[in-house]
Formats: sequence, C-alpha cells, structure tokens
Amino acid sequence: MKRILAVLCCLVTTAHAKPADLPTLGPVVNIVELSGNQLPPVYERSDQLPLTRSDLAKLSDSGFKTEQLVQMITQRRYAGDVSADRLIALQTAGMAAKTIQAASLHALAPNRSIDLSITLKIDGQRSQPRTRYLYVIIPDGEIERVFTADLNQVFGGRWTSDTTTDRSDLLIPRTVRTVSFTGRIPLTNVAPRELTVFTSPRPDIHWLSELDDTTRARARTYAFKYPASSLRSDCRLLIRLYQDRMLEDNWTITGTHFECEWD
Repeated sequence: MKRILAVLCCLVTTAHAKPADLPTLGPVVNIVELSGNQLPPVYERSDQLPLTRSDLAKLSDSGFKTEQLVQMITQRRYAGDVSADRLIALQTAGMAAKTIQAASLHALAPNRSIDLSITLKIDGQRSQPRTRYLYVIIPDGEIERVFTADLNQVFGGRWTSDTTTDRSDLLIPRTVRTVSFTGRIPLTNVAPRELTVFTSPRPDIHWLSELDDTTRARARTYAFKYPASSLRSDCRLLIRLYQDRMLEDNWTITGTHFECEWD
C-alpha cells in the first residue's frame, strides 16, 4: 500500500510541477502548445513514372478532367520545371489552376548535380604518356567545370575499381586494364549540355577556349540533355586509351562513349 501511494504522490506532484521541473532529458515542451499543429500530409504514391508536361497536355486534350489530373499528379508526382516562367507557360497553354498548383506542390526536387562515372580502358603497358593529362570539361553557365587526371599517376596507382584482362596472343603480349572513378558533379543551370574529353601535354587548361587547333581536332564532344528534375541523374563516360606498339610514350584516345539515364 505504501508503494502505491508513493507512485500516486509522484504522479500528482509531476502533474502540478513547473515545466522546468519535469523529469525530461532534453528541452521541455508544454503539450498544450502543440494545440492546432498538424502533421505533414501523407500521400499515397504510385510506382508509375512521374508525369511530364507533355503527359499532362495529352491527358488534358484527351478529355481528362481537372480532378483526375490532380489526383494522378498527387499519386505519381510531376517531373518538370516548376519555375515561375514554366508555371506561367502552363497557364498560357490553358492548364487549369488546380492542375498547376498540384504540379508545383508534387514536383520532383530540381536537379543540381549528376553522378558521373568515368571508366578508362587502358590498352598497353605502363609508360609516361607524351600527352599525360586527361581532361573532361562541362560548361555550366558562365563557368566551365574542369576535371583532369595525370595519366602517369593513373597508370602507376592501384584504385578501388581496378581490373586487368589478359588479351595476349601467341606472338604479342597484351593486357587491357579497366579503371573507374565515380563522383557527384554539381551542375546548376538547367539547359542542354556538352561534355568534351581530350588529352593534352599541358597541366593548366581551365577553359575550352585555351585549346590549340591540334588538341581541339582530337577532342570528342557529346551533347546531352539536363532536365529540370528527374528520378535519376546517372551519366557514364567510357574512354579507350591505346598505346602505340612502336612509340611507348604515344598514347591516344581511340574511342569514347557517353550516356545518361534520367528515369
């Protein structure tokens, strides 16, 4: 009986205690101050791909009502630019106000970077290349994002993703080494892009305008879209480096491939 009374006394005392006296391990919050607050709404999302601006236009032209479009945007989200200019463009195109509001509310987060994987296929034996600096340059508005690697360091190092394949024949020993580097590249301006890859003997190139005619002629450039928002932003660049069998310091880019996945 004494034990029960002690517990009750403790409860009564706590109920009338000042906020600072409550037995908590952190900042004290008065429960009554939570009155009127609401938890964030929970939406039932679909596993289908988000709707795009062209999807909304097709559905609207096919007779889907505003309420249906709003529900589909809520469930599937919206993949598109919801800047002020783009929202005005939707309104100008005749899209209902509720549809525009739903697109703005449920739009995917805007793209601010790409995940770029650079894979080097190195066909030859270790040597110091004459054009030892590899460059990948992506213009981004008024700046140019420059990524470079000293091939002499790449050839001499061991990397996390680093494999070697023996492709020797009866007469000529031959190995092909595959090295990959992956990182997140910031890109702030949403617009069609270009990626340029080349090698140079110079270690100090910062702008594409600095390329001489010979280097510019050897450079390989890829155009790619950079959407305002997307489920994925994975890009892959493959570079094949070939060593001249007679001149060991003569390495050339014999092939490249670039691709991106956004959905």
